Amino acid sequence: MNKRKNWRRILERKHIHNAKRRDKRVSKARAIYLHRQWKHQIKLFPQEIQRKICILTWRFFWREFIPITAKVPSWQIRANAVTQELWLAREKNIHFSHLSFNCIPENKKWIMGCQCDSCLNDTEVPLINKHCHSLVQYRNPAYFADVFMPSEFTGNWNDHYSFAGPTVVKVFDPLCDSYKERSFTRKLRTGETIAFETI
Repeated sequence: MNKRKNWRRILERKHIHNAKRRDKRVSKARAIYLHRQWKHQIKLFPQEIQRKICILTWRFFWREFIPITAKVPSWQIRANAVTQELWLAREKNIHFSHLSFNCIPENKKWIMGCQCDSCLNDTEVPLINKHCHSLVQYRNPAYFADVFMPSEFTGNWNDHYSFAGPTVVKVFDPLCDSYKERSFTRKLRTGETIAFETI
């Protein structure tokens, strides 16, 4: 009795499977037939209507089509983020080597004048040494770029000012937030009011 039930189940499953395959074949053949029939019926129209259908079809195609040259490149989002971070680094006086795309937080060491979180909260370098570096930088403006920074970090990011065409742009101020910082620069950085008669 159980063997008959099992055979019936097997035959029913085969029958259902074959019916599904047959339905797929029929639906595929029907779709091909309808597609061919659609093309055939368009050919039965007069030439003028066929042209108008062709023109409308191409118009609808070009409305949805976006050429590759008009699409935003895949790297554009990252480039915008890097440009924004470079702008904020100049504004907040963060050294180039302490930006998120240049250094992992564990490898950051204190840099004179840098306003990133790791430099502001640094406890490895004693405060007296930080003041000494600021004093030497105040007396010798080339100290930061030539002596304090390693030779691998050469470039205009170690300079206080840089030329951008005919204008001079502030890049990085090593005396930022030190006792030797110029009062005008401090007022600009903190947003205090500036009396222009005294300049």
